[in-house]
Formats: sequence, C-alpha cells, structure tokens
Amino acid sequence: MDPSLYKTITTSRGLHYSYYSSPAQQSKLTLLFCHGFPSTSNDWRKQALYFQDKGYGVIVPDMLGYGGTDKPTDPALYVSSVMSKDLVEILDAENVPQVVAIGHDWGSKAVSRLANYYPDRFIAYAFFSVAFMPPRPGKVDFNELLKTSKERFGYELYGYQLFFSEDDAPIIIREHIDSFISILWPYVPDIWRTHMAPTGVMKASLLEDFKAPLPSYATEEDKKRFKETFLKNGFEGPVCWYKIATNGMQSEDDRNIPSTQLVPPSSSPIFFGAAKYDYIAIPASGYRIFGAEAFKDHKITTHEYDADHWLLLSKADEINHDLEEWLESSEVSQKARL
Repeated sequence: MDPSLYKTITTSRGLHYSYYSSPAQQSKLTLLFCHGFPSTSNDWRKQALYFQDKGYGVIVPDMLGYGGTDKPTDPALYVSSVMSKDLVEILDAENVPQVVAIGHDWGSKAVSRLANYYPDRFIAYAFFSVAFMPPRPGKVDFNELLKTSKERFGYELYGYQLFFSEDDAPIIIREHIDSFISILWPYVPDIWRTHMAPTGVMKASLLEDFKAPLPSYATEEDKKRFKETFLKNGFEGPVCWYKIATNGMQSEDDRNIPSTQLVPPSSSPIFFGAAKYDYIAIPASGYRIFGAEAFKDHKITTHEYDADHWLLLSKADEINHDLEEWLESSEVSQKARL
C-alpha cells in the first residue's frame, strides 16, 4: 500500500498508532479494517486497495504491538476497553462519524468490542475466520476451555495460546522463525491440528525446527517481508494479546461492558466469512455463536470459503466480491442512511 497514505496519531493515553487512510469518494462508506496475529495493516492490502479503487474510504491501522504502532510489553495496555477507545480516536482524527468495522483473527475480537463499547459509531460489522467474540465477564478457567474444545472437536484448540503466554515464547519464535512460518502459514491445513493447536505441540515443533513448504498463497517475498518485519519489531508486543486471554485480564476487563450492549445492535447487519479448513477458528463455532438466541433478530450474511485461516490472501477475489455485494445490499445501505 502507498506509504504516503500512512498517518500517525498519539492517542489520549499517549500511545502512537500508525494507520493507512484513504478518504471516501462522494457517498461511499468508510471501512475500518482490523488485523490479527501476527500481521500488520499490509495483510489487508488485497481488500483495502480493491475498495479504495471503488471509492470507499479505508482506514487500516497497525494494531497495538505491530508495524509502525507502539509495541508496549505491559499486557494491561492491550485490554479491549482502552484499545477500543484508541481505535475510535483514529476515527475521530479522520472526522468519520460512522464506519463499517471489519476484522480477522484477533481483529475480530477488536471489532466485537467496538460493537460492545461504541455501537453508535458503526453501521455494520464483518468478521473473517473468527466470528463475533462474546464478552466473558468475570473469571474464566482457560484449562476448562481447553477441555471443552477437546471434548467437542477431538483435540485442544487453544493450547498454543499457553505457549504464546510464556515469557520465553518471543525468543523461541525469533530463534526458530522459519519453523514458525512453516506452522503459521500451513502447507496443508492439518498442520494446525498436529503442530499448533494442542497444548505443548507448537513449542516442541519449533524447538525441533519443523519445516514445510510455503502454501500457494504465500511467496518467498511474503516470507522475506514477514521475517524482516518481525525480527525487527519482535513478538513481545503481539503475544500480549494472548496473555490477557490466558491470565484472565481480558475477562475482568469485560466487566466494563454495559449489560445492554453484550451483542451488536440488531439493526446492524453482520457478515461472517468462515474458513472451511481453519482448524482453530472452526466454522461450526462461529455458526453456533450467530445461531444463539441473542442474534435471532440480526440480519446475518454468511459465506464459507475453501481456505485455511489466511483466506484474506488465498480467496481475496471471492471475498472482495461477496463483501462488496453485502456493502451494497439494502440492509447495509438502509442502515447507513439512518
């Protein structure tokens, strides 16, 4: 993406954010894209540039811990109540009263909390791979989550999060960066089931220097860029997103969410793009969330893509088509006019 279109902002809590911004043309909507782990704003390039060329406004931040944005190592700075405020301050700086929020991976969590804390600032919401993440106020037993996922799916889905929460995880990842990429971008999707998800296997795979070819959607240039970015910036900031999940800090923070705002407003259209071969963010889990009683009055558009977790890269054309069709639908356009 054009480096000249990147801006910086210092938020009210003194953190510096870098974000890509291109204003909307005429009456087009503005889209806020939120990336996850371990990514940067550049991971949205195939969507941001497509919609920019169509006249949509696009705002794509490097999320906290990534890219040109500050990378604090205190997990408390990453809880959703304060990070949501950071993102809204970016919208304020761009003088955009309402946008469509779009997330992938942990970016879907960011979009979820924006819906909880600032529903009046958003016209609609789109989630890729990871669905809306309901608040879990109070104490959450992470080991119980692992047990439940194993009972439901036959293996622990979130064991890797315990590894990312260990103090030496950033060092191990850095020292075995090629192995990390082999697991992160799986040559075959099943690698996530065998070398990432269950407790202990990712750390063991890294220490054993597991290697596999790149998948078709990732090039050697992508790998080079990833290594340059993360060997320079480190993983100490990004893993904080996991630490607040495993240590209960995020659950405590969720107590701040108003009881009347636990889900997005029913008047806000929702798009869910599931990845059929994502063996951690399993589509069935997303369907179960959106099929709950709390969403019975929502207008939800669902697409499932023949892709692993990185569908934004591998299925960009399909996603852009489906997302554009949804953005131009009567549901979204009518909400935008309210």
